[in-house]
Parts: sequence; structure tokens; C-alpha cells
Amino acid sequence: MFTCEDDLIKRAACGDQETFRQLWENHHAIAMASALRLCHQHALAEEITQGAFLLAWRGLPRFHEGSPFRPWLMRILYRHALDVMEKQRSYLHPLSLDGVVEVDGQLNSRGHTDLQEQVAQREEVRHALTKLSADQRRVVVLRYGADLTELDIAQVLGWPVGTVKSRLNRARERLRILLMDEGVS
Repeated sequence: MFTCEDDLIKRAACGDQETFRQLWENHHAIAMASALRLCHQHALAEEITQGAFLLAWRGLPRFHEGSPFRPWLMRILYRHALDVMEKQRSYLHPLSLDGVVEVDGQLNSRGHTDLQEQVAQREEVRHALTKLSADQRRVVVLRYGADLTELDIAQVLGWPVGTVKSRLNRARERLRILLMDEGVS
């Protein structure tokens, strides 16, 4: 199946920087939003996004023509984010009130009446996520952090869609129980 981006990808794979810039423009916003949802730090999200696009640029000659570009890019971004966050051990740092204000300003325009309550809830969710299995955390982060569909997650992780669905359902149920115990609504 030929997609409208196949021509862009083919030209970019041959070294056309202007064409790759078009791919960057088409996907930068979603990649940046996904990185922000993964790490909750604007500067780190920028570093992750730029690194993922650099890795994608280098990997374009190996891209499978006809495949969707976004899941491929998200797989690169996700793996790069894990590497960067592990190296910086950013997952060990609690969310700061400033960080939440910055992330919320980037991701949505809703007004929040009690920002301290929001920070507390996010910390409880983050704590509950640490109690999930690694596979469950992966599917939750990709579904709700990177906003990917179950099919896209299957492509990113190289798993069957049924495995993604079952792990996502188990993770949701486990999170629901954990968060009810913590009192997060």
C-alpha cells in the first residue's frame, strides 16, 4: 500500500534534508506532546524529540516502504525516551509544581482550580504505575502517554494486537484498584 508520505520518506532516505524537514513538520507536534507525556519535563522532552528525529533520519534507509511513518517514529521516540530517562534517572524525581504548570500549558488549555491537588494526583498515579509489570507500564505509557492506538502499540512493541489489548486491560484494572486504594478519583 502506497501512502502519501512514501515519496517524502523515499526522498529523505536519499539525503534530501528539505523533505525530511517536511516530515519533521508533519510529526513534530505529536512527537513533542508524546515526549512531554512520557517525561513531564519540557527541556527533556525537547532533547528526546530531537534525538528521536535524528535517529529516524539515520534510520530512514531501513524504513519499510508502505509502512506508516508515525508508529515507526513513535517506536524510535519511545525507546530513545527510555534510554534518556534511564540515563538521567528522571523517573525517580518527583513532579514539581512548575513542571506541571509547564506541561499543562503545553498539552491543554483547561483551567485547573487546584494545581497542588493535581500534582498530588499525578504523583499517586506515577506511584501506582511503578507497581505495574514492565509490560503493563509500556502499554499504558504508549496508549495514554504517547496517545497511540492498540494497533500502533502492537507495531511499536512487535507484539500481537491481542497481547496489547489484554495487557492494557489488565493494567487498567490494576491501576483502578491501586488508585482506589490511594484515594485518587
